Amino acid sequence: MRLHLIPLLATLCLAFAAGTPALAQHASDDAVADADDAFGTKVGFESSGIYTEYNTRGFKPLDAGNARIDGIYIDQVSILSSELKRSTTIRVGFSAVEFPFVAPTGVVDHDMIDFPESFGNTVGLVRYYYGGDVEQYDLRLPIVDDRIAFTGGAGRSTTYGHDGSVLKAWALVLQPRFKIGDVEIAPFANFGGYPVDGVRPLTIVRNGFVPEVPPNRRFLGQDWAEGEKDGSTYGTVVRGRVADGLYIRGGVFRAVGDQKSHFSEFFNVLDETGLANHSLIADPGHKVRSTSGEGLLVYSFDKGRVRHRIMAGYRARNRLTETGGSDFFDFGQVRYPDLDPEPEPDFEFTASNAGRVRQSSILLGYLGRIDGVGKLNIGLQKARYRASFRSGATGDRDFERANPWLYNASLLVELTDQVSLYAGTQRGLEDSGLAPENALNRNEQLPATKTTQYEGGIRWKFGSNSLVLSAFEITKPYFAFDASRAFVQSGQRRHRGLEGSLSAKLGERFDLLAGVVFMDADVTGQAREQGLVGKRPAGVPDLFVQANANYRTDLLGGLVLLGGLKYNGKRAASTATFEHLGGRQLTLPGYLQVDLGVRHRFTVAKANFGFRAMVENVFDEQGWSVVAPDVLQPEGARRFIASLYVDF
Repeated sequence: MRLHLIPLLATLCLAFAAGTPALAQHASDDAVADADDAFGTKVGFESSGIYTEYNTRGFKPLDAGNARIDGIYIDQVSILSSELKRSTTIRVGFSAVEFPFVAPTGVVDHDMIDFPESFGNTVGLVRYYYGGDVEQYDLRLPIVDDRIAFTGGAGRSTTYGHDGSVLKAWALVLQPRFKIGDVEIAPFANFGGYPVDGVRPLTIVRNGFVPEVPPNRRFLGQDWAEGEKDGSTYGTVVRGRVADGLYIRGGVFRAVGDQKSHFSEFFNVLDETGLANHSLIADPGHKVRSTSGEGLLVYSFDKGRVRHRIMAGYRARNRLTETGGSDFFDFGQVRYPDLDPEPEPDFEFTASNAGRVRQSSILLGYLGRIDGVGKLNIGLQKARYRASFRSGATGDRDFERANPWLYNASLLVELTDQVSLYAGTQRGLEDSGLAPENALNRNEQLPATKTTQYEGGIRWKFGSNSLVLSAFEITKPYFAFDASRAFVQSGQRRHRGLEGSLSAKLGERFDLLAGVVFMDADVTGQAREQGLVGKRPAGVPDLFVQANANYRTDLLGGLVLLGGLKYNGKRAASTATFEHLGGRQLTLPGYLQVDLGVRHRFTVAKANFGFRAMVENVFDEQGWSVVAPDVLQPEGARRFIASLYVDF
C-alpha cells in the first residue's frame, strides 16, 4: 500500500484558497466525440444534443424532480458543481431502456467522477462571455491503493450576461472515497454561493406586443438591485456487491438554498411603441431545505445468454420552500428599452409563506436481457404524496394529498446486430416547478401532477455510427394565468413529437452529432374552451435542430476545427389570444445561431493541455427567449469564449 499524504495536504490547501461554479472539465474532454447520441450530454461548459435539464421534449425534467446521481434519486434544489460530477446526460428513449424507474419527461442523470486510480490535478482558466472569467482547480488523489482516495475541487467566477447583468460565484467540493470489499462509499460536500446575483430584467408581453431587442450589454436594471444566495448539497452514495448476486445502491442527501436577498424587475410592454410599466419586487430572505434519498437492493443472476435483475427499494424526500413577504415598487411608465434609473427605496417586508412537500415511493422493478434478442424493463411504484401551504399573511393552511400507483415499462427488440426497436410507457408523479415571477403567487411551489408518456423508436448502428428515430406523446396538466393573474392549473397539455439523432464518425477526422425534434404541442380544457388561453403552451418551439461537428486537421500537430448550428423554431410567447392578432397567441419567429471555433491538445513536460476557443452566434442574430409564459429575455448576441485546461 502506498500513502500519498504530502500531496493530500498540499492540494487541500490549494482547494481552500480558490472557488468556482459548475465547471470541472479536463484537457481531453470532448462533449461531441464522447456522446452516444444527440439527445443531451454536458461536460463542464461544453454541451451537445437537443435536450437539457431545462428543456426536454418541451418540459423541464430538473424542475419536475427527475434528477439522479449515478442513477440514485435526489431532490435537487441547488446547483451541483461539476467538480462533483463527470458529466450530465439526459435519459430518454434508447438511453433509458435499461435505466430503472425512468420518469415520463426524462431523467437528468449526473455521473459522478470515478474512483481515481492515479494522482492528478486539473487547472482550468476560462475567458467567459463579454469579459467574464472563471478559474478552477480539480484534484484526484489516491491515498491507499484501490481503498481510500479523495476527489474534489474549488474555484471562482465573475460572469456577465448579454443584458448587462453580473453574477459572481464560488464553489468548493470535498469528497473522500472508500472501498470496503466490493462496496464503494462516497460521502461528499458541495458548497457554493453567489455573493452577487445581479437582477436580470424581465420583459412582460401580456398585452400582446413584442418590443425591439435592447442593444447588447445595455443594462436596464437598477445598480443597487443585487441579490445574494448560498447553496450546498451534501450526502453519501453507497454502491457495490455485498454477496454473490446481491448488490446495493443508494444515497442520502441534504440540500440547502439560502436566498439572502432577491429582486425581480419588470417592463410590462403596453403597446407597439414600446410604452411600458416599470416595476420591481424585492424579496426578503427565503430558505429551501430538502432531505432526500433512495435505497435499492438488486438481485442479479445469469443463465447462459439470459440476465435477470430484480430490484426492490424505497425513495423519499422532505422539502420546505419559503416564498412571499415581498415589497412592490411601481416606477411608472418608460419607453422600452430606455434606461430608467431609480433611487434605492426602503424595503418593508412581511411574513413569508411556507410550503412543505413530503413524498415517498415503494419501488419494485425488473430488468431482463437476452443477448442478441432484446431487453425488458418494468417498474412499479406505490407513491405517497403530502403537501401543505401556510400563508404568511393570514396563517391559513391548504393541504393536498395523493396515493397513486406509478409505473414504467419498456421493451427493446434486436432485429439484427445493427437494427433495434423499442417501445415504452411511463406514468409518474412529477413536480410542476414554481409559479413564474410575474404571477400573483410568484415563486410558489406548484402541486405535483400525474404525467403519462408513450414512446417508441428505431435505432440503426452502422460501423461506429448510430441513427435513432423516435416518436413520443406526453400528457400532463397545464398551468396558466387566471383572471387574478394567479398561475393555476387550467387544463391539460399534450406534446406529440418526432425526434432524430445522428452520431457519425466519418473516417479518422470528422465527427458529427446532429439532433432534431418536431413538436405538436396542444392545450385542452375549460380555459381554452372559454377563450382564456390559446392552443399552444408558451415557449415550446414547433421545430428544434442542433448540430455540432469536429474536423481534425494536420495543423499544429492536430488542430481541430469546430462548428455548430442551432435553430429554435416559432413558439408562442403568451398563453392568451389577442384581438389585434386576429384571435391568435403572440408568436415569436424562428431563430438561427451559428458557432465556429477551434480545439487543440498538446503536451508540455508531461502536462496535458487542452485549449478551446469558440465564437457563438457568429452572424449576431437578434431574438427573444421565452423564459416563462408572457415573459421574455433577449437572446445572447455574438459572444466569445476561450478555455485552457491543464492536467498534470
